[in-house]
Amino acid sequence: MKTQLKLDSNNLLNTLSNPAELRRLRNLKRAENLSGEPLSSEEKNLADWLGRLKLLHGVPFNYIVPDVSMLPMESIRFFYVDSLWLDYLTEGALSIGRSTAGDSVHDKAFLGDLHVFSRFGVKAQRNKVLGHLSFHLNAAERDRLANSASPITPTEKITGFLLRSGVVSGWEGLQVEAFLDDAATKPCQLLRMDHLSPNVLLCMFEGMVKKVIIHEYPEVLHFGVDADAVGGETVFTKSFRYIVDHDGHSAGEQVPVTVAPPVQIADFARAGSTGVVRINDLANAMKKELENTIAYNGAFTAAEFALEMVEGVEAVNFKIDINQ
Repeated sequence: MKTQLKLDSNNLLNTLSNPAELRRLRNLKRAENLSGEPLSSEEKNLADWLGRLKLLHGVPFNYIVPDVSMLPMESIRFFYVDSLWLDYLTEGALSIGRSTAGDSVHDKAFLGDLHVFSRFGVKAQRNKVLGHLSFHLNAAERDRLANSASPITPTEKITGFLLRSGVVSGWEGLQVEAFLDDAATKPCQLLRMDHLSPNVLLCMFEGMVKKVIIHEYPEVLHFGVDADAVGGETVFTKSFRYIVDHDGHSAGEQVPVTVAPPVQIADFARAGSTGVVRINDLANAMKKELENTIAYNGAFTAAEFALEMVEGVEAVNFKIDINQ
C-alpha cells in the first residue's frame, strides 16, 4: 500500500523565503557550531577556496598593480588590504551562482557562515601554500606555521608588500621577517609568500606591519672582508670580533675600531696579485693584534680565525611609519 504525501505549497514557499527558517532547518541535523569552524567536507572545501581568494590567489596581476609604473624595477611597495574589499571580492565570486530569488534568500541565510569559513580558510592556507617555502622561513615562523587553527578576526588587518627587484630572482632563498612593533619583538604571522614572476615577490601578513627585515638565507654565510671607497679606489679591510667574553662584551661582538683598528688586507696580498691573500700571515697578524688590544692570550686555531673572518648575511630593514 502506497502512502501519498501531500505538501503544503504555501508553507514550503514561506520556508524557502525565510532565511531564519532555513538556518533552523539546517541546524536540526547538527549541533550548534559556536566556533563557526567548517565541519563537513563541503564546508572545508568552501573555506579553502574562499581563503585562497582572500589571499588574492587567482586575482589578475593588473588588478593588484593597475599600472606598471606603480611598481618599477628595484622598488618595494607596502600596502594595506581593506577587509571590506575582500568581503566584496568573495561576495562577487559567490554571486555567480545567484540566479533566482531563492538563491538570494539562501545567501542571506548562510553568507555570514561563509565569511567566517573564509577567515578559517585564510589561516589554513599557511600550511598549504607556505609548506614548500618552509626552508625559506626563519625558525620562529616555522614554529608558527603549524598553529593555524584559529581564524583571523573580522577586524584584523592584512598588510604586506610587493618587491620587484633582481634580488628576487638572484636569491630565491630570501627570508622575510615582519613585526608589529619598531623594536622587532612582536612578529607578524606570514599568510602568503609567493613569486608572482621571476622578479616580483608578494608577501602578506596578519596585522599592521611596522618593520620588515629582508635578508639572504643563512646558508650563504662565508668568509669575507669589508670594501670601502677611498679616494676613488676600493680598499679592503677586516674588523675584529671578541673571541671570548671581555670587559662586558660577549664573544662574537664587534671590537670597536677605536680599540682595534681594522686590518688592511692589501698588506697581506701575495706579491704580484691583489686577489690572493697570504692566510698564515693574516692569521698571525690578527692574533698579535688581539693580544695587544684586548689581552687575548688563548689559542688562535682555525676556529678562532673563522670567527674573525666569517661574514653574516646581508639584511635590509624597512620601518613603516603609519602616521605618514
